[in-house]
Amino acid sequence: MRILFISGEVAPFSDTSEIASLARHLPENLFETGEYETRIMMPRYGTVSERRNRLHEVIRLSGSEITLGEVTEILKVKVASIPGIRLQVYFMDNDFYFKRKGVFADRQGVLFTDNLDRAAFYARSVIRTIRNLGWQPDLIHAFGWLSGFVPYVLRTEFGDDSLFEESKVIYTPETVSFDNRIEADHIESLSLVSHDDLIGASPTDVGKMFADAVIMPPSAESSSEVPCFSENAEAHLKEATDVYNRLLSTVMV
Repeated sequence: MRILFISGEVAPFSDTSEIASLARHLPENLFETGEYETRIMMPRYGTVSERRNRLHEVIRLSGSEITLGEVTEILKVKVASIPGIRLQVYFMDNDFYFKRKGVFADRQGVLFTDNLDRAAFYARSVIRTIRNLGWQPDLIHAFGWLSGFVPYVLRTEFGDDSLFEESKVIYTPETVSFDNRIEADHIESLSLVSHDDLIGASPTDVGKMFADAVIMPPSAESSSEVPCFSENAEAHLKEATDVYNRLLSTVMV
């Protein structure tokens, strides 16, 4: 089974939220079973040291033009290994959107005014990169606010792409201390495919709406309809694979 993990943060490269640990240990635990092929993607923030983490550019994956409204930016893709294990992380690198000393805010705690733009850029970046890899995932698990647009972009802009036509998408949100909502003018400025449910929604709302399944983070309240990761890290593997297998079984029916 091929699983692509897309996260706003992955420990130890960036570790300011609970999803950072999930997005680091879950792929590792799956990989170690020998039954899963996993790949991980995250942004390359200015807080991620290239030299200390031994990042290097993947030339064949770099150079994609990502357009939001009237703005076109060039994407660079870099890669590094998680210390102590054989898993690689692909970093989406762009000076305009990600070369900042923070995830959502600067060192003084001032929120970046273009976080919605950054989320839209990131969603397209990871999807374009996996297309350039030519690696067909059975499952795509997106984590966090910054990855909220991933299920939506997959189901609209890339809805007819044969690489993803059989892929199932899972979303795990994170708790953030701010509230950025999509307004009417964002449809054009973010190059979004128009949809009635977008206006007034946050990337977290969008991720929940367009994903095939949602697994809530440990801090959330669980329900019979929406499963939740427990506080017990050892249980995460079973909790995730239960959802994964259920989705793939649905595909085969």
